[in-house]
Amino acid sequence: MVKRCCTFHVILLSMIKIHTHLFICCLISFLLPVSVSFAVRTYDVSYFWATKQQTAKVYASKVKQVLGPSVAKQIKVVQNQKGLYGVIYDRDGSYEAIRRLAGHHAKLLHQTGITKQEGNAAAYPIPDRNYRSMPSRRRFKPHRSDPTLDSNLEANIDQYIKGLRRKGRLENTDRTSFVVYDVTQQKKVVSINEDRTMMAASLIKNFIMLAYFHEVKHERLQHTSRNRSQLRQMIQKSANTSTNYFIRLLGGPRSVDRILKRNYPYFKQTRIVEYIPNGGRTYRNTTSAHELNKFYNQLWLGNLPYSNKMKYYLGLPNGDRIHDKTCIPSNVHVYHKTGTVYGLVADSGILAITDSQGKQRVYIFTGLIEDQTKTNHRNRSQAFSVWVQHRSDTLRRVSEAVYEYIYEVHYGGHYYCRRHKGQHLKH
Repeated sequence: MVKRCCTFHVILLSMIKIHTHLFICCLISFLLPVSVSFAVRTYDVSYFWATKQQTAKVYASKVKQVLGPSVAKQIKVVQNQKGLYGVIYDRDGSYEAIRRLAGHHAKLLHQTGITKQEGNAAAYPIPDRNYRSMPSRRRFKPHRSDPTLDSNLEANIDQYIKGLRRKGRLENTDRTSFVVYDVTQQKKVVSINEDRTMMAASLIKNFIMLAYFHEVKHERLQHTSRNRSQLRQMIQKSANTSTNYFIRLLGGPRSVDRILKRNYPYFKQTRIVEYIPNGGRTYRNTTSAHELNKFYNQLWLGNLPYSNKMKYYLGLPNGDRIHDKTCIPSNVHVYHKTGTVYGLVADSGILAITDSQGKQRVYIFTGLIEDQTKTNHRNRSQAFSVWVQHRSDTLRRVSEAVYEYIYEVHYGGHYYCRRHKGQHLKH
């Protein structure tokens, strides 16, 4: 009996020690910070991996441009234990949140042509690890540090515009924006005030056409014979009544704008807020040279819905300011849309040229000249036709210089314009 009692006491003491130990462990766990007591796995977004650091850096710069400045701050080029260089978004989120974010980013990167991959192949969650970040060089203004920009042409255009202002051919209130992009080489050549938001005038018709074909693609609208006729009128003839027809068909300005924002979020400066008023005095819809350039680049690459159909309408013959009445060869084909209102003269489009070896080369030219003071009739000292003509001629001279540069510098040809004795950007 005594022996059994001793055994019972030994067991009881052992149990008390075990429970005391567990209590102390739980107390310590409770008092320690979460990061010490247990590890919660977080995730980042992975986009791209390569064996060369420079390849990853180039891809990272493209990703930053598409995803915007707020995301760009956390886009990093890192190196893993196997020596590969990767492009990641250092987000540190839950798996489900990162999975949704990666899917959204994959869609944007595919739509903008940065990658041909879709879904998980373009962006996917990876566990957060202590990657070694690659040091980044200090960056300055693009025209000084970006080797992809042909600053000689950009500087010549800039000096030409300043000279026109000095001579009074352009007013000090005229704001200009130019982009030149070699689609064949996927290389930006000129960037002057390209992110400046400007009134769109009839340039907005490109985006209305995009919204229409987006709905056709998803079978919410049909590409009927009537719609084909109205589309031809809107793009080739720039008919405002046809433009309003499509805005109404799509549910109004807000609905058109919503279609673009939800499905093509890289068009951030393009806003559709009004129908074209009677008389064509539309000032509230906006866009930028940068986003017009994106539109045409994605169009040519076939990344927009029914790209070939849109190219057909944009390629129909009409008056333009980048090829007509210039000394650019007649065999150059143009896909474009002009914009004109007392306050804006613009043209933007694709030029398909033939190089000295007989190969097709493609580049985009966008030029906008805006004077917001002219939206008030009190500030109009010239007839509308005269005001438009002076600025149209400016765009044509710049377009000639761009063609010469692309043809000669990029593709090794020789070009001479007799009309201007080879001097396009002279005052």
